[in-house]
Amino acid sequence: MTESLDTTPAARTLPGRLSFIFAGGGTGGHLYPGVAVAEAMEQRLGRPPDIIWAATPRAVDRRLLTRYGEQYIAQTVQPLKRNPLSLPGFYIAWRDSCRYWQNQFMRRPPSAVLALGGYAAGPAAYVAHRMGIPVGLLNPDALPGLANRFLMAHVDRIFVQWPMADSQSRKFLSLIYVSGCPVRSGLVGLPREDAIKRLGLDAARRTLVVTGASLGARTINDAMVELRHDREFLDLLNRPHEDFAGWQVLLLTGMEQAAAIGSAMVATSDGPQTKNTGARHWHLLDYADDMAAVWAASDLVIARAGAGTCAELTACGLPSILLPYPHHRDQHQRANARNLEQAGAAILLTDQLNARKNAVAIKEVFSALLMDRPRLRTMAESARRQGKPDAAGQVADWLIEQGIKRPINNSSRVVQTGVSPLGT
Repeated sequence: MTESLDTTPAARTLPGRLSFIFAGGGTGGHLYPGVAVAEAMEQRLGRPPDIIWAATPRAVDRRLLTRYGEQYIAQTVQPLKRNPLSLPGFYIAWRDSCRYWQNQFMRRPPSAVLALGGYAAGPAAYVAHRMGIPVGLLNPDALPGLANRFLMAHVDRIFVQWPMADSQSRKFLSLIYVSGCPVRSGLVGLPREDAIKRLGLDAARRTLVVTGASLGARTINDAMVELRHDREFLDLLNRPHEDFAGWQVLLLTGMEQAAAIGSAMVATSDGPQTKNTGARHWHLLDYADDMAAVWAASDLVIARAGAGTCAELTACGLPSILLPYPHHRDQHQRANARNLEQAGAAILLTDQLNARKNAVAIKEVFSALLMDRPRLRTMAESARRQGKPDAAGQVADWLIEQGIKRPINNSSRVVQTGVSPLGT
């Protein structure tokens, strides 16, 4: 029995069933692009694709993947750390994860593997390549990290957000395809009034969204605590304009930091310097499942510069103030932010690892933008021009093409939903 598949550029007939491994996790930045590709595949196939997620035991993986009802494997693989004492543990976890995937692929080889980047993508992608199974790699950062640099030599296609200019990537130019970073289609197009209602915000005010992505950013959160009791900043927020009644703040703290930041915000709201300065216009969320509403309500964003965040900002056409994560050895978030800055879509600030210094820098830029509203509009337009809305579709098409070449006829499942076969 065959079934008709309508894909770009033309409809094809598929023999058998398609099965895929999506490998990676640990942060929303790794998982959300995979979710976007899965959604694009479903649109093309007319049904949910058969996907097994090779992820991590972290809470963000469980929250995201359980929500989407997919098969989820919490691998034991660990990141490679600088401390030499961690090498034995890394090697054992790597070996065990590779052995698991080798056994699974011998029983039921998938049509293809999509490596979502990072250490959790390594074992399944590496084993698949050695067994002749097609492997695609998402590398949405301007500079590839350690795990992705390793994987580049073990894949068949590399999907990137920006052209790769570093010397190591030049060796793989024949594999590199500038597709953009996959973004979920549902993130774009929600009417602002609906977003405001869903988030419980004030429709008469503009919205400053502050986010450190799924895990939160402590230095940005601490800077916002400082600004919460900075009278000048509060006056800037509450200053009415001809067409709006001031600003409101929506702060996404990250799940692990929510309690501490919430307590600090409450503590700073009781002093005489903050009395009647609009505490009700500060809104805290530990994690936003409804990012479509967050972005639709946004007028300006303060954020890290992870690849996924940059892709979503451009897809939604949002101006931003970016403070890249400061502790990466290769400073790849800074390279991401520089792409948006050079396009006129963002203002790049250095995270000074000091709450007060960061607060002063943010206040200065925010104040300047309030005085130059045409620049805010220009930044938004520049961001939108950088967006690549069909990135997920391009990756989905490649994966489906591999499935056409490698149909899977074995109907057995690898694991039951939510079960970890690796003992985590």
